[in-house]
Amino acid sequence: MAVKFEFSLSDRSFDKLRLLRRADGETNMTFDDYAELLLSSLIDRMYREYNRQGLIKEDEND
Repeated sequence: MAVKFEFSLSDRSFDKLRLLRRADGETNMTFDDYAELLLSSLIDRMYREYNRQGLIKEDEND
């Protein structure tokens, strides 16, 4: 299942995103694709950490 998010960044956050993308060497990716990659990585990392701590409980409605 895919979920579509739409969000906007402040000028300061966009500048940070631009610098991160360049530091990662991802100059061929669009800013949208790079932001999606970052968000996906962050969600995966947080899920693993919370699951390791026993904080993730499967909801019957999910």
